[in-house]
Amino acid sequence: MSLSEHDLRRKIIDTAKEMLGETSDVAKITVRLIAQRAGVGVGLINYHFKSKDNLMSIAIEETMERTITNFMGDDKPGIAPDVKLRTLLKDLCDTAGRDENLIRFMLLREISEGCMDAPLYLIPMLREIFGGQKEDMQLRIIALQILQPIQLSGLNPAAFLMYSGIDISDTEQRNRFIDTLVDNMIAGNGKEDV
Repeated sequence: MSLSEHDLRRKIIDTAKEMLGETSDVAKITVRLIAQRAGVGVGLINYHFKSKDNLMSIAIEETMERTITNFMGDDKPGIAPDVKLRTLLKDLCDTAGRDENLIRFMLLREISEGCMDAPLYLIPMLREIFGGQKEDMQLRIIALQILQPIQLSGLNPAAFLMYSGIDISDTEQRNRFIDTLVDNMIAGNGKEDV
């Protein structure tokens, strides 16, 4: 029985995600290795994804979306909205931050393609934090103001360390950085008591 085009595409993506789980160094994952493990020809990968970078971007994006979906789907009654936001950001940084090459690859692709999906995931939590005090556009800008420093720190951790004194590879320092970002954005945007 042969697989449909959709099933083959899915199998290739799942194989790439599996390989990312084994080594998050994108440079070590080649189209040939993906094809070999998925049991498909290299041409099929090129046909469906045009490049390894496109395929890896999809695999990384799905991994991050799964983290967000699992977080959002896990009902957290009694937890303050700002704590939910902090926890989500920390979970995402933990997932993405396991390898500098992986995070740099992902962020460069996201920025160069002008992808604006990531901030949208924060809007429901920000809406809950501000309780209707902010318009949708204001919430979108606040989401960007929170995410962009995190993204910048991931693009060049050494430069960020020199600038801020924060080593984002250190979980405790990274978590304090995220807490400070959230505190500053919430307080600076008219919500003192969180």
